[in-house]
Amino acid sequence: MKFYPYSKIKTKNLSSLLFVSRALGVISYVLAISSVLIGLFLTFAGPGGTTELANGATMTISRSSGPAIMISVWGIVSSFCILAFSGLCAAVVSCEHKFTTVVD
Repeated sequence: MKFYPYSKIKTKNLSSLLFVSRALGVISYVLAISSVLIGLFLTFAGPGGTTELANGATMTISRSSGPAIMISVWGIVSSFCILAFSGLCAAVVSCEHKFTTVVD
């Protein structure tokens, strides 16, 4: 059992594109995991501060929770886009292998 993306795809002519597709898949997984961990760390580890609400009410929240959420959202969206492009590259490689084996 192999633990890298697209391990069952084979090719003779587009090996570099398959390598790039696998590398982008790994980068996408690492980006998704790291953005979630960074978002959680910055949300809960930041210094607390009070925020003034209406009618004299105050709320104590982490000052870095807003940027942490934005970092997490952009990291997850980026990782999904990279993963989609990686899947598209792998599909091209798979179609190439399918059509060249049928011809041979």
